Amino acid sequence: MPVGKQAKNDWLAIRNTRLEPPPFCGYEDIGAFVLLIVSLGPILRLLVGLHFLSRSSIINPSVGLQSAVVVFLSAGLYLVLRVRHRRPVLKPLGWVVPHMAHIFTALIVGPLFAAGIAVYLRLRNETTPPISTAELLVLGFVLGPLLEESFFRGCLLPVLARTTGTIPAVLITAAVFALFHRPTNLVHWASFTATGVAYGWIRVTSRSTTAAAIMHAAYNLSLFVFVVL
Repeated sequence: MPVGKQAKNDWLAIRNTRLEPPPFCGYEDIGAFVLLIVSLGPILRLLVGLHFLSRSSIINPSVGLQSAVVVFLSAGLYLVLRVRHRRPVLKPLGWVVPHMAHIFTALIVGPLFAAGIAVYLRLRNETTPPISTAELLVLGFVLGPLLEESFFRGCLLPVLARTTGTIPAVLITAAVFALFHRPTNLVHWASFTATGVAYGWIRVTSRSTTAAAIMHAAYNLSLFVFVVL
């Protein structure tokens, strides 16, 4: 079956799709992780006060510092779930190998979204903030998608789906995902929300957070290539 037709059929069936295996996390876990995020500010200020970090490194964080923060939050999410529930974490969060059709879909849809954004930017003569190759590869291609998809599509989306249903959960998660990236204008809101919906859609239809992370990484890498070229 062609990828486009498969995607259309998946979207039509999304309302009746159940995430498997059933997630064990709940709103308490989400709250604990949000508290961990909030605690980052005081922790970084403490490190500055103890002269482990400079104030300038907080204002303009290096790739190393950003990576350390992402690893800290990823480990924190894992430990919150592991300690609270005392059971394996990765598979219930959806970190399983997706079907090959969903891998192909992720590798196609991600770059298509990136191409659309790149075309819009060029038509408007707008540019994106500069990013180094190291930052792209470490954060945009690996660590960023791993953390964001673990939380948004692996944890938050299934929890919301139990309360609101699958489609509202995909939309709400996409909106929260957009807010997390602090969009500065309507176009940023629309692009982050749209990609968030795409990541949520493939998470539900593939039952795999891995597929969402692949699409996310493919989008980030493609957007960098299209904008630079």
